[in-house]
Amino acid sequence: MIKILLLVDYSSEFSRKLLKGLVRYSKEYGPWIFHRLPSYYKTLYGKEGVIEWVEKKKPDAIIAQWDHEGSNLLKNLGIPIILQNYKKRSDFFSNLTGDYMGTGRMAARYFIEKKFKNFAFYGNKGVVWSKERAEGFMSEIIKAKGNYFHFESKGLNEDEWSNNHIKLEDWLISLPKPIALFACDDRFALQVSEICKINNILIPDEISLLGVDNDELICNLSDPPISSIILEVEKGGYEAGRLIHKLI
Repeated sequence: MIKILLLVDYSSEFSRKLLKGLVRYSKEYGPWIFHRLPSYYKTLYGKEGVIEWVEKKKPDAIIAQWDHEGSNLLKNLGIPIILQNYKKRSDFFSNLTGDYMGTGRMAARYFIEKKFKNFAFYGNKGVVWSKERAEGFMSEIIKAKGNYFHFESKGLNEDEWSNNHIKLEDWLISLPKPIALFACDDRFALQVSEICKINNILIPDEISLLGVDNDELICNLSDPPISSIILEVEKGGYEAGRLIHKLI
């Protein structure tokens, strides 16, 4: 029986859909056994601790959120490994990736069709899927000769969010209105929504807000709910299962 180690975040809608597709494949062609290590395991024991766990339990394959700097530790394991892109794509392992630039272009075309003249992107600094979504979005805005504004946050943890909150607030207040704002994902879109609420910036009258992932919980925490681009993540999870099965 095939054993798969999952080193992914289970809290996000993206990850849940990904795992749903993977589980569906395993039920059709398995069953498989899934081992799960919580995200804090790597924090507590380091990447070396994860490697020790793998060497002891001997899974047949790994699907992981793993930063590029530590990927060398995985190369000697000798098993199929699929990495979920974060800072950059791996040149050595299979990648869980997507057409990020295409998503950005889709968002821009949606807003352009609604005759907006001002456009903004709020992104996650140093992250490949945010960077490429911004590039795709901006490329279409340039073609349409729209006014483009850009802001990036360094991260989503509590300390970084506190440091960036004031800068993001000032940026949102300074934007010309009305404006179409595309956030790199739904979590970042919710930050925008919360700050707009505090500063009496009307959504969608002054800022038309769009996210990515269609995370139902996050989108509905906003008032009004956040509009979001749906990705074929479950299909991606299913195809990841197919690839693992083939490699094994």
